[in-house]
Amino acid sequence: MSPPTIATARAMLKSAFGYDQFRPGQEAAIEAVLAERDTLVVLPTGGGKSLCFQVPALVLPGLTIVVSPLISLMKDQVDSLEGRKLPAAFINSSLSASQVSDRLGRAMRGELKLLYLAPERFDYGNIAERLRQMGISLLAVDEAHCISQWGHDFRPSYLRVSDVREKLGFPPTIALTATATPAVRDDISRQLRLRDPRVIITGFDRTNLTYHVLPARNDADKDAQLVETLSTREGLAIVYASTRKAVDRLSSMLEARGIQSAAYHAGLDDQHRRDVQESFMAEELRVIVATNAFGMGIDKPNVRIVVHHSMPGTLEAYYQEAGRAGRDGNHSDVFLMHSFPDRFTHEFFIRGAYPERAVIESVYAALARQSRRGELPQSLSAIAALAGGKTSEREAESAVRILIQAGALVDEAASSSVARVRLLATPARIKRELTTDADPALGILRSLWRIAGDSLQTGATVNLDALPPGLAGIRTASALLDDLQSRQLVAWERVGGGIRLTSPSLAVRGLKVDWTMLARRRGAELAKLDAVQRYAYAKSCRRGFVLRYFGDPAARSRCDGCDNCLGTTIKRAPAEPSAQSRKPKRATRCASHDAKPASADRVASDKHPREREDLALAPKEQRLFEALRARRAEIARDERVPAYIVFWDRTLAEIAKRRPRSLAALRDVPGVGEAKLERYGNKFLAIITQPEEPEAA
Repeated sequence: MSPPTIATARAMLKSAFGYDQFRPGQEAAIEAVLAERDTLVVLPTGGGKSLCFQVPALVLPGLTIVVSPLISLMKDQVDSLEGRKLPAAFINSSLSASQVSDRLGRAMRGELKLLYLAPERFDYGNIAERLRQMGISLLAVDEAHCISQWGHDFRPSYLRVSDVREKLGFPPTIALTATATPAVRDDISRQLRLRDPRVIITGFDRTNLTYHVLPARNDADKDAQLVETLSTREGLAIVYASTRKAVDRLSSMLEARGIQSAAYHAGLDDQHRRDVQESFMAEELRVIVATNAFGMGIDKPNVRIVVHHSMPGTLEAYYQEAGRAGRDGNHSDVFLMHSFPDRFTHEFFIRGAYPERAVIESVYAALARQSRRGELPQSLSAIAALAGGKTSEREAESAVRILIQAGALVDEAASSSVARVRLLATPARIKRELTTDADPALGILRSLWRIAGDSLQTGATVNLDALPPGLAGIRTASALLDDLQSRQLVAWERVGGGIRLTSPSLAVRGLKVDWTMLARRRGAELAKLDAVQRYAYAKSCRRGFVLRYFGDPAARSRCDGCDNCLGTTIKRAPAEPSAQSRKPKRATRCASHDAKPASADRVASDKHPREREDLALAPKEQRLFEALRARRAEIARDERVPAYIVFWDRTLAEIAKRRPRSLAALRDVPGVGEAKLERYGNKFLAIITQPEEPEAA
């Protein structure tokens, strides 16, 4: 069988996704992948990074592994692929052990083409070796900037990926990101050990976005401007806040002002977050107020407004989060609300994460004194108090981490075989939820009961090595106990462990800490913070500022898409909320098209100069478009999927313009594809072909 070519990939793009041609950068990336060359892809948010590995995965002979950082990101992409009847699945902590086993079995039998995993999953058992035996055609590392300590969203778990790549036999690898400066791009290649990678950068500019900065004296000013912004513009909106407390406050404030909204952050239970996310994706909710936990990889194409209620810590984070607006290519607005005190919160976290040398030395000296007394504290609050001065718990935590990395401290793991387990569920609930005798989760519960008896209900100490074959040992037992704990059937923890000094007699001056590197990291984070603040105060083109920061040669001195160049800059913060802000008109749930703003001093006109002309609809086409959207909403509710998984707004607009009267004609509309034609074609043709009501005279 001959290897797949770019022509094969184009045919797959048409049949699976309904598009005739690739976007800029996609074709070059796919050609490199099909040539088995390591590839680094930098495309702007909404530029279609996922197709750079999804299309090759469908034409290559083996399995494609996708490393992805967030559960919501995996679920969103897999839902979209399954909606097109494409063979994909994910494995993460939301699944039970039996579900994980089932998906690995499907991959082994060749029933899957894409398997999404979080990097932490490779710590469980011999999963990397099992995957290697299946035959890996491609390793895709999504959100690859997470591997760089110089990036804006460094995740230590991503450092595992290089070892995973080795265990998989160094398959061809594609690393993808939307936010990487030249230094971060070099670091990604080094950390992943990419071999002579093809680097593809299409530019960072999102020409359909207009950038605004709204200066404010305090949170009350920001609140007033937020209400006015959402009241004078239509469409779905994401509002970002820096803390969970701020998210809850803003959501309540918007609801009180008549703007439908909901909060989303990691402090809410999983089911509530899922409900909020699905309501937003189904367009049953207009505004979502969130920490940056929301939106990473969420492919909601028709978000019209993104507002940062407080200044992000880096331009990378701002660009990525702002880029969640207008992924359908239509005009959208992004707003940064800024007051100088926003900086102080970020400085606090930076200095906590990278403490000064004096803080680290004082923490070590305090621990050494206590160790000689035989009373080494374990809580961060106790360590911070012993260090004295103004040492915070966050600084104490970072100091301990740095001292462990330097070998001055060791964090002894709890006993590898002894655990304390407490049964939370009643026998009736266990019988109801664990229905299969062959389920290993039920097997370990029965074994624990035989060992500990009634004491399991109040908490029993158990040697996990004493469990029966197939259940014994920390690797197997801990995975099963983690699963049971995530379902609130048991609570468990290992016994023992904690920090201790490796050499209590070692003097402070003998610490092997890389002080220079620590100072560089702290300085780099503060420099990123400075860049965001310079952007907020910039009098020149904001678009050009961002592009120069990312090293994009397309940067210019003027544009037609920022407040400075359009002459709509707010010169000063409002003294108090306007009357309209205090009593806003009830905002519509959502709108797919731009509305004329009520405030003429905010934007120059109701029609953005870069709005896609090919999607402008005549009145008759607009009526059909709204009818098609209504049918899409019905289907999405029935199938319990986000509306965009049925069809994007852009696809519906094309259908409204072309008015296809047959399945063959509908097939030619970009974004339809064979699977969606079969699944939804007749339902939408019924809308197109029904008689029109006569217009009123």
